[in-house]
Amino acid sequence: MLKLHSLPAAAEKFFNENGIDISKALVVMRSDMAFPGRKADTFVVLTAEKLYVAEGVLVHTKGKKGRESYFDCFDKREYSVADMSEPKVEALISTARVTALFGNDCIPMFDISSSCKHEANVLCKCIEEYKKDGKIDEKNHKKEKDKDSHCPKCGRRYPDQQRKVCPKCIEKTKLIKKMASLFGRYKTYMLILLIAFIASSALSVAVPYVSNQLLYGEVLEEGGSMYGMIGTVVLMIIGVRVAFLLVNLVVGALSSRTAAHVTYDLKMLIFENINKLSLSFFTSRQTGGLMTQVNGDATTLYWFFCDGFPYLITNLLTLLCVMTVMLISNPLLTLMAFITVPLFFLVYKYLFLAFDKLWARNWARRRALNSLISDVFNGMRVVKSFSREGEESERFDKRNRAHAETVAEAGMLSARSFPLITFLLQAGLYVVWGVGGWQVMKHSGNMDYASLSAFIAYLGLITGPLQFFADVSNWWSECLNAMHRLFEIKDSVPEVRESESPVSLTDVKGEVKFDDVVFSYEENRVIIDHVSFEVPAGQTVGIVGKTGAGKSTLVNLLTRLYDVSEGGIYIDGVNVKDISFASLRENIAIVSQETYLFRGTIKENIRYAKPDATDEEVMQAARIASAHQFIIKYPEGYETQVGLGGKDLSGGEKQRISIARAVLRDPRILILDEATAAMDTQTERQIQASLTRLAKGRTTIMIAHRLSTLRDADFLVVIENGKMPEKGTATQLLKAKGVYYKLYKMQAEALKTIGIEE
Repeated sequence: MLKLHSLPAAAEKFFNENGIDISKALVVMRSDMAFPGRKADTFVVLTAEKLYVAEGVLVHTKGKKGRESYFDCFDKREYSVADMSEPKVEALISTARVTALFGNDCIPMFDISSSCKHEANVLCKCIEEYKKDGKIDEKNHKKEKDKDSHCPKCGRRYPDQQRKVCPKCIEKTKLIKKMASLFGRYKTYMLILLIAFIASSALSVAVPYVSNQLLYGEVLEEGGSMYGMIGTVVLMIIGVRVAFLLVNLVVGALSSRTAAHVTYDLKMLIFENINKLSLSFFTSRQTGGLMTQVNGDATTLYWFFCDGFPYLITNLLTLLCVMTVMLISNPLLTLMAFITVPLFFLVYKYLFLAFDKLWARNWARRRALNSLISDVFNGMRVVKSFSREGEESERFDKRNRAHAETVAEAGMLSARSFPLITFLLQAGLYVVWGVGGWQVMKHSGNMDYASLSAFIAYLGLITGPLQFFADVSNWWSECLNAMHRLFEIKDSVPEVRESESPVSLTDVKGEVKFDDVVFSYEENRVIIDHVSFEVPAGQTVGIVGKTGAGKSTLVNLLTRLYDVSEGGIYIDGVNVKDISFASLRENIAIVSQETYLFRGTIKENIRYAKPDATDEEVMQAARIASAHQFIIKYPEGYETQVGLGGKDLSGGEKQRISIARAVLRDPRILILDEATAAMDTQTERQIQASLTRLAKGRTTIMIAHRLSTLRDADFLVVIENGKMPEKGTATQLLKAKGVYYKLYKMQAEALKTIGIEE
């Protein structure tokens, strides 16, 4: 039996009582939804003949034998496995549904939440596998479950299926070790810091001795070794305090410098690793959230290591030194002074756990707030076009309020707990006053006024570090959360990885072959379904189909923005998975329907494809893309600034600069993905003529909705619902009267209605 979820004993009892032997089940799973999208306890059992679905509620009661449970079922259904075909998971707005074909009817079988989507996909695979082979390979599916979606240690589902990190099981000591490894390059600074920390702690211990023990016991006391030498002692006190100040200045300067360098190194590591990650990493995340992680979390670490870490070490050393001196001078009084410390550490442990949760929640809400700000500002044109300013203000208010409530909750916890901690620490001081005063009056334990004064001063030195440790729990929790998030990104592995022994292409001809390619963005949702075709070197292929058919996905697979699930893609007979990234993308240029220009000059944006290109090469590429004419009309020409604070170009102008960028690379394989979609007919024809000349001698893949732009293609590939139903020249496809014929006819009729005939 394959247990995608463990069934509670109450559920097993229910099925057994209804004549369904759980021990003979092939697969069991649990869902948290019931028809129609409501919360419930749903249990699914697959047997050789039937799929059983029971929806209800698990009820827990207290009986004579302790806690008892039973399953209150309000709906039970069964489906014949023999009559079932094409089981799949269909995504709904915020949930999903498992459906199957029974004859020609698509029947919904049960609902699931997103957290159960993986298990439901595995169930669908098991049904198909059983119908095909008469058995289910449990080991294969168990391995898939353990490896792909769940933490092997605790069994919980990963909250992020790309990073495979379990926040419950992550070891914080490893985080600290990883962070400490970044300080390895700064060993000299760290050594000087350590010496400065020791000197600071030693001087802090010397201050009470000079200003209390020495002053009262040896200078002001008749018969003392330094009786009457007040000036000397005052100079000694000033000298010790000046030395203490200088050491602290050194500590502050070195720690700030080291923290800045380490934060710089960490940001570079994170940014470089993000650059290596696959495109899927960015499509599932918002820009504001990533900016919060890279910049905000790194800044949190900087301020901790700049302001928190030096005082943490200093206070720890001071605490050890002072405690040693106190134990030597008066062990009994020392024990009395620390009588409330165990209670202090219990409260401290509770606070650490509380602040850990609070700052994790605070960061999540801050990221959501920043993401909203980024989305609204980037989409302000859409917001204003649809007069949604009021609704966006409400959304901002909601997230801003949630973030403010978390900050207020942390502040209230601090306000309630830290005064208690202060009182617990001061309670020891009250005991010392009482017991120490009694010893002075009774002349017990060699305790005199000077010794008691020095002891109380030492106790004051301990109170400060202990209060700092209490305060730093808040800071340390936030720091650990920041480290956790940053190292999650740093340790992430890209889904699309370069081969261990990559091949560098030389003398590329440009022959492209798609061999039985299958691809899915999500489980059980095939986007490209067994597509095969070849493009001989130097020829032009046009890819046509309806919106969402999978045309752009094909070129994304060719450039390895994603990797195929099955089959292979070859360039000059070499699998693209074996080609080095540099060699692959050096020989391919793509002009997408989604253009993006970086902040900078027009010349810099065109030269992005070839940094060493001359000005003449840049202008020649712009002429081919019909961009030169509008560029030279600007007062600054090619030096015109675009992007933030620069010239706001039209969609067609951006597209032409994007084409010039691709032309400049002079690739062996040119991909035009709706490259002229944002242009008027006249400009489109100008560019098409230029691109036709450019395409000679190189392999060109053109994607277009307007079939007229593909008139010069050597042959066409038709994509529909991820499949390739047709392939051939335009004439052949029109004669076949298939999918292409229907598309052509629809466009011809649309043109005819506005008085244009092709």
